[in-house]
Amino acid sequence: QQQQQQQNFPKEANKADVVFEATTADLQRLVMESPVPVLIDVYADWCGPCKALTPALEQMAVKAGGMFRLVKVNSDNEWPVS
Repeated sequence: QQQQQQQNFPKEANKADVVFEATTADLQRLVMESPVPVLIDVYADWCGPCKALTPALEQMAVKAGGMFRLVKVNSDNEWPVS
């Protein structure tokens, strides 16, 4: 039964294939043209809750095996889109 449950989970993706740091110039390609759903993480380096949440989001994206993309946007650097 445990072996059957493991087969239901997708194979982990490479982090570089599912987690992206976006700039304003990249958003069209990374979000609008993405072949899979996208979760956008708008964060700031000084934000404590952001520092706690981002690693969990990255881990979920990897474990989901490419079923969705995590696009991270630094609100201090990319304020026009955040």
